[in-house]
Amino acid sequence: MRGLKCLAHKGIIGGEVRPLYFYKAFGLEATGARIISFGACNFSCPYCKREGNFRSPDGSIISAVESTIEELYLVVDDAVMKQQVIRLSGGDPVVFPEASLAIAKRVKERGGRLSVAHNGSSPRFLKKLLETGVLESAAIDLKAPRHEFGLRAGLKNGTGAKMYERSIETQDLLSASGALVDVRTPIFSTTTVDDLLDMAGDIVRGGRGDNEFWTIRLYKPVVGCDWEPPRSLDYVTWMISQVKKEFPSLKIGLRARWEPNGFLYF
Repeated sequence: MRGLKCLAHKGIIGGEVRPLYFYKAFGLEATGARIISFGACNFSCPYCKREGNFRSPDGSIISAVESTIEELYLVVDDAVMKQQVIRLSGGDPVVFPEASLAIAKRVKERGGRLSVAHNGSSPRFLKKLLETGVLESAAIDLKAPRHEFGLRAGLKNGTGAKMYERSIETQDLLSASGALVDVRTPIFSTTTVDDLLDMAGDIVRGGRGDNEFWTIRLYKPVVGCDWEPPRSLDYVTWMISQVKKEFPSLKIGLRARWEPNGFLYF
């Protein structure tokens, strides 16, 4: 597989492990996930913490490094041995569909568990991963309400509303399959309770619902992006309480900070 690039964590491809906190909402352990981060994305979010808005001439993220599928197989094998979930992330794995599918098949061969973090732009890509029979969970971005999706995702061609609907379609496809779905939304100083109510309605309108979880993240300022975070944690929790009144069965979590115990459940 030529042109395969990944992001290294502290100099190591596949060196990052994160707990899947949203599993707790389903009565499961917050299993550690070994992250394989691909080094390109089809979005260009100005607030990307992995420099996804800074591209090399070939379109990859500027900090991406060359990799091989054999190197990634070694990551998979090590993660399976340590009973970690393998999570395809990025950038976005949709840019490397052949490698993503090859890894999924490797995970299945080794008796492992697979998760994916995807911006929601391609239901077709997720359908192919589901066909491998090994995908147990997915984090799907819903980056903003429909009216400002293009702005938050850095889309310049007027496809924001289309990509919003694709994210909802992807979520529904996954939840209908039985996979656990973590819908992820960053919120900013301009995010309103009406925005959250609109998105909540779209999240619950399809799929199964009982295996969907909505993670709301407080935007943390990024160099080069002049957007501002919400004015207070109390205000955000109030907005979430209004959403819960309207949609009491929707499982919601708040990533208040990245430290342990920084995840709140509603």
